[in-house]
Amino acid sequence: MNKVIDKICEYEKKGISDIKMIALVSDTSSEVIFYGVIDGVKYQSNNMVEEGKVESDVVDSFYEEITAIVRSDKKFDSAKMNIVKADSKKCTVDYDSKKCKTYKIIKEWERV
Repeated sequence: MNKVIDKICEYEKKGISDIKMIALVSDTSSEVIFYGVIDGVKYQSNNMVEEGKVESDVVDSFYEEITAIVRSDKKFDSAKMNIVKADSKKCTVDYDSKKCKTYKIIKEWERV
């Protein structure tokens, strides 16, 4: 999943620093969320758009690119929910049932 790290680094060069991301990807669904710092303020990815800090197509493109990277990686397990947590230095992959509670996983990740 080094391509996930590469993609995060690419977006950090566009002015969003200290990106921390979680992606929950199966063969039929995906949810990607990230936090990053713009002008010294930490934002959740959707809030960056709502606050006018980045265009929605930038965030949407990031979501799509991360989903495609995860699905094309050799570690992707189409029978499971692939839980990818990453920043510009490290990327981990865990697996859960496709029927897992994604909201709970995201809330636990946000607390860390």
